[in-house]
Amino acid sequence: MWDGLPNPSQVRLSRRAMLGRAIAVGLSLASTVPLLQGCGTTNAIESSLNFANWASAETATRNDINKAVRAFEQQNNVQVNNIGIPFDETLAQLTQLIHANITIDVMELSGNLPYALAGIDALADLGPFVATDWYQDAFPNSFAAGTYKGVLYAVPFSITPHGFWYNKTMLSRAGLNAAHPPRTMNELNQALRVLRAKLPASSYPIALDTSATEYALVGFWPWIWTFGGNPMADDGKGNVTINWADDGTVAAFQWLQDAVRNNWTPPNLAIKAERQLMAEGTVVFKLDGPYLTGILGSINPAFSTVQQVNATFGVTTTPTGPGITQPVTCADIHNLSIGSSSTNKNLAWKLIDFLTTSPAVITTFLIPEGGMLPRRSYDITPRLYSRYYADPISRAFIDSIIPTMRPPAYGPRYSTAALAIVTALREIANGATVRPRLLKLTDEVRAIYA
Repeated sequence: MWDGLPNPSQVRLSRRAMLGRAIAVGLSLASTVPLLQGCGTTNAIESSLNFANWASAETATRNDINKAVRAFEQQNNVQVNNIGIPFDETLAQLTQLIHANITIDVMELSGNLPYALAGIDALADLGPFVATDWYQDAFPNSFAAGTYKGVLYAVPFSITPHGFWYNKTMLSRAGLNAAHPPRTMNELNQALRVLRAKLPASSYPIALDTSATEYALVGFWPWIWTFGGNPMADDGKGNVTINWADDGTVAAFQWLQDAVRNNWTPPNLAIKAERQLMAEGTVVFKLDGPYLTGILGSINPAFSTVQQVNATFGVTTTPTGPGITQPVTCADIHNLSIGSSSTNKNLAWKLIDFLTTSPAVITTFLIPEGGMLPRRSYDITPRLYSRYYADPISRAFIDSIIPTMRPPAYGPRYSTAALAIVTALREIANGATVRPRLLKLTDEVRAIYA
């Protein structure tokens, strides 16, 4: 397929060459007209970088990330080939480019993506680039979410773990105390029963993602851990102990099945559909990230301002117990990585540093996107950006929810295993006997890791 084309690991791609190659593998470059501008200018471009990200592929964030990239180009006299990849296709398309020997210098990643790419030696070790002060200023486990076998492959870009959202208006109408959302599983189950009895049939007490998507597992990890389950435990060296039939995990899946049977949660819905219900006022509780504030406004004009969202909704930590005494959530964050084949890693790191510290990025992209900034001091210091996070929902994420996040046992085989896991999750939600199905799942996942 690539016969007659220069090897990207040996020469830098021109803008036109990058465009042609990306199109050849089915990729779409964001803002292709701006990408090709400057090809005939008199200003000598000193170097270039290829930056793959889903922000450029999404209408809501495309213009903001493009502005940030242009600011970096102007300040550093470089060109950045801004490659937009749809979020759900990120791993597949990056893998395709890597196998075609196309260099991606900087990548926006999330969840298991750094581990999957590190598993094929596609990412550079970022340890030598990170200053000690960033480690000291980071949220707990935000660097752990990009570390595999002791090597740092991805640094935090936007901190977006799931918190426990609730509709205060719906709680009050049902006679529940909106100022005291459930803090334990016993309290949550009691509230779910009350809400089911008082809500109309078209509304639901809680939304649990039971779709056959990997992201459904991100949303269910906190419930597994809350019940005391630990079905996949990594020893820090890439060795994973697997038992999907431990007592805590069985209890979590039984609770999920009961929630569906009791009509507490809508069946077979993915997170986007659940957000629609939340914005329409037909779901009371759900786990979701801080960006839900903006999503609610994009769906329902009644929530077009932060103040309007905070007037109706609140967020807190995941309820505790019976398996744990402290709340926990999944470290679902956005990261940045450098490709191992990059021939200009110093410049690539300069772009990462710019994307995580520059006011041009923070105020025009990161804050509007809805996540928390990767340096904690930026979020809490008045002379920096804390004024943008002064509302109760943002404060709850910064002060209470983010400190509870932990990564699951991510690794090169995790995404394959996740497909088997969410298949079992959906079957159990639809009535499969819990323990036998989880015993079968244990065998399936062990076979994947064998």
